[in-house]
Amino acid sequence: MQKNLIIGCCFLFKVVAAQTQLPAFSFEKYSTANGLTNNGSYALLQDSRGFLWISSSNGLNRFDGKTFKQYNSFGKNGLTDISTTCLAEDGEGNIWIGTGNGLNKLDPFTEIITHYYEGTGPGTIPYRWCNYLYRDKNKNLWLTTEKGVALFNSKTNSFQNFPVSVYGADAKINKFINRILEDSKHRFWLATSYGIKLFDRTNKTYQSFHFAEPGGQPVKENVTLSLFEDDKGMIWAGTWSGGLLQYDAEHNNFKKTVIDNPVAANLTVTDIAQVKTGNIFSLIVVINDNLYFLEQKNNKNYLRPVQIHPLDQATYAPTENNFTNVYTDMHKNIWAGSTNGLYKIQPAGLAFQNITVASNSKTAPFIYHIIADITEPQNIFYLSSTAGWWKYNALKKEISVQQLPIYGNKLLQYINAWCSDGKGYWFTSVEGFGYYDIYNNRLTDLSALVKEKSGQQRTGYIAKDVTGKIWATMWRSGLLVYNPVEKKADVLFADTTKADNIFGKSGRDLQYYEGNIYCCVNYKLYKINAADYSYKIIRPPVYEEQIDEGKISPDKMLVTKDNRLLFSSNLRIYELKNDSLVTIFPPTGLSSFFIDKIKADGAGNIWVSTSKGFFKTDVSFKKWINIPDAAGWMEEGLAEINTSRPGEIIFNGNGRIGVLTDSLLPKANTPPTVIISRVKYGEQQNYLVSLQPVTIRSSYKDAIEIELSAIDFTGGNKILYQLDGWDNNWKGLSATALVRYEQLPPGSYIFKTKTVNTEGAESKEISMHFSVLPPFYQTWWFISLGIFIVTGILFAGYRYRLQKAVEMEKLRTRIATDLHDDIGATLSSIAMYSDVIKEEIKTNLPHLEPVLNKMGENSREMVNSMSDIVWAINPENDEGEKLLQRMESYARNICAIKNIQLHFKADENIKPLCLSIEHRKNIYLIFKEALNNALKYSIAKNIIVSAAKKGNEIVLIIQDDGKGFNTETIKRGNGLKNLLARAKEINGQLKIIAAENKGTTIELTCAV
Repeated sequence: MQKNLIIGCCFLFKVVAAQTQLPAFSFEKYSTANGLTNNGSYALLQDSRGFLWISSSNGLNRFDGKTFKQYNSFGKNGLTDISTTCLAEDGEGNIWIGTGNGLNKLDPFTEIITHYYEGTGPGTIPYRWCNYLYRDKNKNLWLTTEKGVALFNSKTNSFQNFPVSVYGADAKINKFINRILEDSKHRFWLATSYGIKLFDRTNKTYQSFHFAEPGGQPVKENVTLSLFEDDKGMIWAGTWSGGLLQYDAEHNNFKKTVIDNPVAANLTVTDIAQVKTGNIFSLIVVINDNLYFLEQKNNKNYLRPVQIHPLDQATYAPTENNFTNVYTDMHKNIWAGSTNGLYKIQPAGLAFQNITVASNSKTAPFIYHIIADITEPQNIFYLSSTAGWWKYNALKKEISVQQLPIYGNKLLQYINAWCSDGKGYWFTSVEGFGYYDIYNNRLTDLSALVKEKSGQQRTGYIAKDVTGKIWATMWRSGLLVYNPVEKKADVLFADTTKADNIFGKSGRDLQYYEGNIYCCVNYKLYKINAADYSYKIIRPPVYEEQIDEGKISPDKMLVTKDNRLLFSSNLRIYELKNDSLVTIFPPTGLSSFFIDKIKADGAGNIWVSTSKGFFKTDVSFKKWINIPDAAGWMEEGLAEINTSRPGEIIFNGNGRIGVLTDSLLPKANTPPTVIISRVKYGEQQNYLVSLQPVTIRSSYKDAIEIELSAIDFTGGNKILYQLDGWDNNWKGLSATALVRYEQLPPGSYIFKTKTVNTEGAESKEISMHFSVLPPFYQTWWFISLGIFIVTGILFAGYRYRLQKAVEMEKLRTRIATDLHDDIGATLSSIAMYSDVIKEEIKTNLPHLEPVLNKMGENSREMVNSMSDIVWAINPENDEGEKLLQRMESYARNICAIKNIQLHFKADENIKPLCLSIEHRKNIYLIFKEALNNALKYSIAKNIIVSAAKKGNEIVLIIQDDGKGFNTETIKRGNGLKNLLARAKEINGQLKIIAAENKGTTIELTCAV
């Protein structure tokens, strides 16, 4: 877990007894608990994309300010050695990692690691042990080994070595080149185990700067470990036990820096960096495993050790840190590596000052109240505590003791709240209630009045109305209203017989506003008329059934600069409008943090202490600016915030006060652009997708995992994301850096992401297009192929049916022709021959005449039946119109012979119907049979025939007005049986409706 260590910086104060208060530095620690592969770090690098790389004895780490990505595999696909020693980025953005057993090149876009082992030729290095990597201002990559310096040639993929002699008198020192520095004049400096070398990169020669070794004896100043150029162009070098060296440009040599307050006999300086506080630059150096600041003042040099904040002394032990290196990133953060973890060091803003209260007590007094002076409310403040009062002069930034009256001084030491009447202070106290004339140092103790009214003496919150009456909450005993002029007191809401009493309940706050006293108590807001004590109860709006009422009920109040009355609860902020509490923060639901104190200043700002820190906002509560420098006060349990002094906020604290100057607060950083650092789908992974877009096509079976990084080492920025085509609402990134979608439906998607800071400013929006491929049976080619195949089958079926239909039509035509020409002609000739024979035998064989008559009749009937069959078979008669024409023609001819009136009605919707042979034949024969029966037996004068289409059915009705018959007694002959059989053949229904002397109706219904 990250630990914030607020430490005092001592490098800027005057070298006198009374030292100037210095701005603090915050230390934020990261360890294996946060995701580091190892607590020890050897080298640090921030690449061009903003990622911080940390080498360690257990692999490599990449940090984006929130999460660590580990590279600690070893072997073919990993590093050449698990212990990494140095880092650099080349001009193409590759990360080079040196180890004790070869060199590695990591391509961040593929995360493929290329190995370089000791050898000659492409893909090798001059020596297996890599001491240091460096990229110069021309983007050339340099490597130092025990054999010298080597320059990388990207065309040949090889290092060209240039020997540099680093041999001195001390044989026990490892021979190495530990550091490279290209200064502002483009000179190339090398820190080696034998002095400092100025390397000529054109001629590949060098000039050596080292101290003489008299008698061949080693000189510790020659073993140089670090190099640094400060903002003034001074070259500094750190040595092994030899202290700091400075380059003397006038004499072209290095001189030892004299430290006027040496912290040890031998100073080993392993690294050097620079920190800026305000407009002042100072060196920060790692000396003997600890951090120091180097202050240069009056031509003297002082080392000021990092001092630990009193709050952290119990948990923070500097001797355990064993610092190894320091590094300044592009955001001016200082990173310090150690064997105990990685530290981010940030100078605290100049806006915050810590002023200590001097006390003779061994225990620092906790300041509970900051009371503005009546005559000088912007410059003088009184600080109350249980140990006494102090007076703070804001102009001089001085605190002095404030003498209290001898009598009742305990009453003043335990005050709970106060208000002014322009001459002194009315106050409530754990010990009672009273009035303090601070200018005459006189105390009026009215505690007996409280005890008389309530049976106890503790009072809580206090307010003064426009008439001068003092209102105070009595502990669990109602409200006390005291009239200082009449010296009389009333008690309200203490009658236990009334429903709205507050006896036994604690009041939370009091506020006078526009003629009324507002009191928060027992989850209710009482609005009390200050003149007649009438009241009403106002409750907060409740939107959710399961909300704890105590967390949304108002318990703190303030009046804003524009005279608005606001209320806060643990999880909401309200405004009083028309005697109703209207929620103004958050816009919906509940706050994600607990609201503690809330205060308005004269400029219209709102200052809020919460469970997540201290914030500055405005009356709209839309932009929240975090004040990280107030973290120490939040941890102590902030009790009061004073905003009486324009432009300053005064905090109470333990043995101190804090003064925040609003105008000196740093402006919010521009939100960083999000990097889509990894996308995983199925077995595939793509890296840095937002920096080098790739085509992503995922299977519908695979989950899509998106890793986001917003390089943010300051905090306060939030990553938002949304997926167009799936969820169009912006969401905040959770504790992890991953967004995962499980089996998205096939389609095209646009993933969008951005960051937003506490002030609501947004970064550039980054988008990534990807598609989810459907299963093969949903692909366009499969669907097209399926359509093609189905269409082919249907077309083939259609062609087959058409061919068969043509063949059937030809067959029907041929059959009809054959029946008509052959069988019909034969039957006609039989009938004709029977007539001829009948005439010839009429005289000689009269008994054969009936037989011949019967033969002729049967032949003619067969010809008529054959004519019907031929008509039905002929494909030219498939239309309903032909059926109606034949039916009407037949009916008219036969009715005319019998002198019967025919009424024929045909529905036009039947005419275009294409009827099958079975339907045409059976409908026609049923019609013919029914008509013939009517002609033979009905003795009818009128026959009505109607044919209509109703839905998908044909309804045929043959009706006569003849004698009819009894359907129950009539004997069913072949005619009726034939009618029923033919109707059944076409799945039709036949109804026969008849009665004696009422005619007969035959109705056929069949589907078409």
